Amino acid sequence: MKSESAKGVSLRDSTFTDEYYEQAWSQIASSISSQEEERIEQTLSLIPGDSSSILDVGCGDGRITNRLNSLYSKVVGLESSREALRHVKVEKILGSVDSLPFPNKSFDLILCCEVLEHLPFRVYPGAIEEIQRVAAKYIIVTVPNNEDLGRSSVVCPHCSCVFNVSRHVRSFNQERLKGLFSQFGLQSLQFCLPVKVYPSFLIKGAKFTGLLPKNPFPTTALCPQCGYSSSSSGEASLRAITSDRDRLSVRLLRPLARRLIPTKKRGTWLIALYQRG
Repeated sequence: MKSESAKGVSLRDSTFTDEYYEQAWSQIASSISSQEEERIEQTLSLIPGDSSSILDVGCGDGRITNRLNSLYSKVVGLESSREALRHVKVEKILGSVDSLPFPNKSFDLILCCEVLEHLPFRVYPGAIEEIQRVAAKYIIVTVPNNEDLGRSSVVCPHCSCVFNVSRHVRSFNQERLKGLFSQFGLQSLQFCLPVKVYPSFLIKGAKFTGLLPKNPFPTTALCPQCGYSSSSSGEASLRAITSDRDRLSVRLLRPLARRLIPTKKRGTWLIALYQRG
């Protein structure tokens, strides 16, 4: 195993965003929900049999990368968070997806799982070009499916900044994924973990009238504008009480909503396999 290296890699500037990911990975590293486990297994099942070298860009804590090490001749994980890389057990590089330190077509397959929705607007175009430059045969991308970014937004109680609590800055659907890469064609597009979805306008109305609680400011949230965090401001206990009350109101309203409000099913995630040419 090689130690992490930043040589030849343009890292993002130190910002509140970087602080957020360091803080987030320190709390969620090696913690995988049953839903995410299902997504990972479905993603792994899509890896073509003629892939021998894999680069996992935005590998996080190695929750996918570490499973590949004994199965393929070359596996590398690239991540911009030092905290996350501490848990990666394969060859790893500290770097940014918009500046991959590899020659053209260096890997048979590039994995990009739960990454693209997070990338800043100045990073995203370069990331798309770099991924298809370095991939020799295949690309696998996973993203949230048709996410309503506003539904998971919160308001900073200190500066009133409104932001997505998971730091997602773009939403993807089937059509957007079809033309994602100019040099690669879409070979397979799968849905993962179907869930019932209530109409967005009803959710907004229920929150406006107080029938549903407005999104609380989580202890894991870090305001991108002022750097405010409730976990460091002495408000954690108050937030916990509020969250308990909100969860109770949701439990009481959910059975009624299921009977009266029409819902539709959609996959929580989209998993796409691309092939060069």
